[in-house]
Amino acid sequence: YNTQGTHVVTWTFSDGNGNSSTATQNVIVKDVTAPVAPTLADVTGECEASVTAPTAQDNCAGTITATTTDALSYNTQGTHVVTWTFSDGNGNTSVATQNVIVKDVTAPVVPSLADATGECSASVTAPSTSDNCSGTITATTNDPLSYSAQGTYVVTWTFDDGNGNTSVATQNVIVKD
Repeated sequence: YNTQGTHVVTWTFSDGNGNSSTATQNVIVKDVTAPVAPTLADVTGECEASVTAPTAQDNCAGTITATTTDALSYNTQGTHVVTWTFSDGNGNTSVATQNVIVKDVTAPVVPSLADATGECSASVTAPSTSDNCSGTITATTNDPLSYSAQGTYVVTWTFDDGNGNTSVATQNVIVKD
């Protein structure tokens, strides 16, 4: 028997002289062993990360594909946990968790900034650059944006992708009559 449940076998005993008796025997097939849940590796990505259903081995059902009610794709920074359930179809389940880590580790591209020049005064406007996850980023600075005294000044621009990564670029401002 290879199906779950109780099966009855009827045995007949005959003595060869026309006398016989019967007896029944129960054959019980009951899977009581849960699938072997695997240890699942973390899934990582900088801007997003996705998981696919893992498989496990079961003593009766063979290879089992897990199910989950959790999301399969993530695009917010941080660690997310997916809980996978492995069910053998015979009432036995096992569970495994998998970390999905979205962590941007790439700083914005550092642009090459042209000098800003003027004879009596010169001004700069915030430059922008690209980032692998955040797209276009506009720089910020604590330096003045316009100068009217003769000389060379350096404006330090900071590009922050909002995920803990920054790049710095400098721009010369030259006021020369």
